[in-house]
Amino acid sequence: MSAQPSKNSKLRNPLAEEAIASRERALSRDHLRLIRIERELYDANAQLAQYRELYMRQRAEMENYSRAVEREKSLITKNASRNVIKDLLPLIDSFDSAVAASKGDGNMAALHNQLMKILSAYGFSSIDAKGKKFDPYQHEVIAVNQSKDDGIVLEEVQKGYKLNEEVIRTSKVIVGKKGE
Repeated sequence: MSAQPSKNSKLRNPLAEEAIASRERALSRDHLRLIRIERELYDANAQLAQYRELYMRQRAEMENYSRAVEREKSLITKNASRNVIKDLLPLIDSFDSAVAASKGDGNMAALHNQLMKILSAYGFSSIDAKGKKFDPYQHEVIAVNQSKDDGIVLEEVQKGYKLNEEVIRTSKVIVGKKGE
């Protein structure tokens, strides 16, 4: 027998086989490392999305809080003088009476106008009532007289006032009612 290999048998190269096996192991290791890195990237992106959502929520809460504080400060500033002005209403009524009684004395009217101008800088204003349609939010009826117009204020007995468009005292009025 001869030592010649048969035609059907392949020559075996152990170095080539080891190189192929080594390459396959390296590819398998690289593939596993790639899968691990992709998983870490996915987890990092999910965590980033959670942090981004948390940040946006916290930012919105801070903006809402800032707006609420600003509204509250504005309201406090706007109405800080409310009690002082309410305490001044009897003095203003006395000025109104003095101006009406003085009839030609410009000094009393000038003082009254100066006081009203100062108070108006704080949002204080009088309610116009005479000749206007009765408004239960601004007027308080103390009497009703017969008139050709129904629901119109005929006379203002005591002036009403607003502070920053909020009624602090209603006008006391006499209202007309159509007679039969």
